[in-house]
Amino acid sequence: MTESIGGLLPVIPTPFKGGEFDPESFHRLIEHMDGGVDGYTLLGSTGEAPSLTISERRAIAEEAVAMTPDDMKVIVGVTSTSVSDAVELARHAEELGAAGVLCAAPFYFENTADGMLDFMRRIDGAIGIDLILYDNPAATKTKLMAADVVEWAGQLDNLSTVKLTDHDMSKVEIWHDAGLRVIGGDDPILFEYLAAGVDGAMLIAPAVFPAAFREAWDRLGRGDWDDAFDVLANEVLPFTHVFGIGREVATTKALLADIGIFASGELKAPLEPVSIERVQILRHAFDLATAATERRLSTAGSAA
Repeated sequence: MTESIGGLLPVIPTPFKGGEFDPESFHRLIEHMDGGVDGYTLLGSTGEAPSLTISERRAIAEEAVAMTPDDMKVIVGVTSTSVSDAVELARHAEELGAAGVLCAAPFYFENTADGMLDFMRRIDGAIGIDLILYDNPAATKTKLMAADVVEWAGQLDNLSTVKLTDHDMSKVEIWHDAGLRVIGGDDPILFEYLAAGVDGAMLIAPAVFPAAFREAWDRLGRGDWDDAFDVLANEVLPFTHVFGIGREVATTKALLADIGIFASGELKAPLEPVSIERVQILRHAFDLATAATERRLSTAGSAA
């Protein structure tokens, strides 16, 4: 039986320096997130996994897990067009102690429901940890049908969670009714996922603003919708409004470098860096958001 996957598990960018994984920058990011998140999701699309070799992905996973506190869950992305590579990465992640693996549909040949089931069955049969299905039609060009996923979950031992990046919120209720957990996965509509009652968030924003996002998440859990939205609107959304659909990796890395968490905003080809002007806008949004957090905490301290 797989463990429950949920809560704040942000997708994180992979820091590079001179073309290689930068463990010092990664460690600073872990320290930045610690206390505000339940774990993180490594080597997804935000982590530039499609631009890395299998050996690079294995090596990064090994270094990352080794420096992660025991109370933080690690989800490892294993998406690949090769089912053999996906199986190898999934087994490796389990050996390292990952809580689960995240896998999207293969993204070259046209997928069918039966073909997808066969692909996922091979991964599922190779592991004993949570297999999180990544519903990402923008990247995979595959529109997953909610009923198909319910059927697959009935045949696979470890498929009990779906990361939803699709904007079809009707899937949340269907999958919940089938006993599946659903994780929200697209920052530009993050509050829509939260309002739909998702079980967690695999977004970029909690990695950048862990304390603020945790506060909003906890308020939602208490049913304080207005207060939760106030925190998100003032302390998170200024950044997500400007980081750019389709440019999230480059802009997030640029900001993390500008605030001193990453040594650089270096990207793997074919991604390109953002302009200096864009970095200035991102930093302005970050400063607005963090100032709002400081005001809230100051007010709360005064009231106490």
